[in-house]
Amino acid sequence: MNNAFETAVNVVIALAVLAVAALPAIIGTIRDRRIDVQLRDAEQGRDRRTGVLVVFDLAYGPHEDRAVRANAGRNSK
Repeated sequence: MNNAFETAVNVVIALAVLAVAALPAIIGTIRDRRIDVQLRDAEQGRDRRTGVLVVFDLAYGPHEDRAVRANAGRNSK
């Protein structure tokens, strides 16, 4: 019975070491995929939440103008 318990403990330890080694790679892959999707949507001018093209807003004008105005406030400091 003691041998079976030691084997189970060894298996749990091996799985824990494998998880610790693989977890950063898995998290990095998921993060990179999310960033790729965001970049692709930005190139297409699409809002992922609504699925709407964000090229022109009647209240605020073309998207490029809004981006310039938003960045102008940051650069003036």
